Amino acid sequence: MKFMKKNSTIIISQFDYIIIENVKALRIAKKLSKQQLSEGIGVASSFVGKVENFSFRDKYSIRHLPLIAKALNLVSVQEIIPSEIPEHDMIEITYEKVLKKNEKGTLSKQFEDKVISIKAIDKK
Repeated sequence: MKFMKKNSTIIISQFDYIIIENVKALRIAKKLSKQQLSEGIGVASSFVGKVENFSFRDKYSIRHLPLIAKALNLVSVQEIIPSEIPEHDMIEITYEKVLKKNEKGTLSKQFEDKVISIKAIDKK
């Protein structure tokens, strides 16, 4: 019998989600590890990993944004912040844990979050 892991969900502000994804994309493009970026902004070495992992509730604060911009050698914090106002306040992300692929394209022993769906949370 194959082990099937249940999908998980998290509710997060769409603005936070966009910033997390923007920082992650920039970090990867600059070839910085999560630990290197954490150290570059002066937080615990596991902080960025926790922010990028939906299982944790850690998020970047406004205070972190200029520190991240500096650590990534960006010209402006504007490179991190969405250029348009997010359409929704809160969103629900359904995700699953999948094995990460390493640089050679083979599966590693580490997991990453794979987004399955994102839906808006209606105001009540």
